Amino acid sequence: MTNPNSAPSYDEMIAQAEAAIASLRGAYREQLTEDVAALADIWSRLDPNAPDATLDEVHALAHNIKGQGGSFGYDLVTSIGASLCDYLRSGHRVSAKERDIVHAHLRLLKLVSDNDIAGTGGEMGQRVVEKLRTLTS
Repeated sequence: MTNPNSAPSYDEMIAQAEAAIASLRGAYREQLTEDVAALADIWSRLDPNAPDATLDEVHALAHNIKGQGGSFGYDLVTSIGASLCDYLRSGHRVSAKERDIVHAHLRLLKLVSDNDIAGTGGEMGQRVVEKLRTLTS
């Protein structure tokens, strides 16, 4: 037992941090579901004649999703979000084919969220990441 007057040990601090993250995981799941729904809503308002504003909104939200996923054990979410952010940053994505690639990212985020796929997603996750690399190259 720890002396209440002494500083916690490194192992105790790690255990406390892990417990705090675990307690926030449920809230993150809810936030991820809301963020993916918001992405779908933003995407539904895409004007093919002027997609830049929508794509900027998609990028901003994908950036948040990318940054939070790994913190809560959703590494595949982070990988998909990073791929989407990199793709959007690398040029104006206004052609129909480019918009299809953005939409593929959004569908994959929804699939991962709906099925609560944590971690890297195993073999399926590896295939997803490789497919996105192929699409965005």
